[in-house]
Amino acid sequence: FFKITSPGVPDLYQGTEIWNLSLVDPDNRRSVDYSIRTRMLEELKKHETETTLPELARDLVTDKDKGMIKLYLIYKALHYRRKNREIFERGEYLTIEVMGEKASNVCGFTRRIGNSIALIVAPRFFAGLMQQEDLPFGKEVWKDSFIVVPFDTPGVRYQNIFTGETLTAVSYKGATVLYLAELIANFPVALMEKID
Repeated sequence: FFKITSPGVPDLYQGTEIWNLSLVDPDNRRSVDYSIRTRMLEELKKHETETTLPELARDLVTDKDKGMIKLYLIYKALHYRRKNREIFERGEYLTIEVMGEKASNVCGFTRRIGNSIALIVAPRFFAGLMQQEDLPFGKEVWKDSFIVVPFDTPGVRYQNIFTGETLTAVSYKGATVLYLAELIANFPVALMEKID
């Protein structure tokens, strides 16, 4: 996810668009079955037109072991990057301040050019956050933790490109923040686009 949104050209090994739990180097690469990946991508696109993004995200999380969730993340993030080329080619890259009990469990940064802002947020040390097989979602996991939204004032809205959910930045002790319990409520990462 960070490869796609960080400065530079996204570089993904062919065949890793879905789960591939093997070591990859030039000596042990295997041939890639592109027909499976093509079929999965077409199925994803069809499902995306037939349901809402929050429902699609929930379905992908429920069936995460199939690998379609990874393909969806790559598909949506690369399309967003292509649609917003300027922010990724010429925009600033700035880290995000994270505060609260789970601050050490999150990495994040912004990409910004002019008034266009994308917030990129992903958990780290994921296994320690998981409860049994459940992904770490919601307030029970993230408690009071939040990211500080730079450059903006309370009331600004951001939309998650993976889930379609819209969040409004709020004020907390003089800072503009988004709570992780809301950012990571239905999908394991967040790519938030400023919408006003």
